[in-house]
Amino acid sequence: MIYIGLVLMFLGTLLSLLKKDFFLKIHLIGISDTMGSLFIVLNFWEDASRTILMVVLLLVWGPFVSHVIARMYTEGSS
Repeated sequence: MIYIGLVLMFLGTLLSLLKKDFFLKIHLIGISDTMGSLFIVLNFWEDASRTILMVVLLLVWGPFVSHVIARMYTEGSS
């Protein structure tokens, strides 16, 4: 599962380099990094309580950080 996560993260980054729109880049990187991180974290399932906590934190912080970056981009350009 680690390799699936790494491939998702790599593909999202690679696709974002091909796009010109900033918001599409943020969207691609945000989704691929969140899903890739989830696959990497789910590999460490031995300690279930910590794994569940990490998954919840990733699901909250990934979109939040993408939103903050996009918002700062729009406020900085006006």
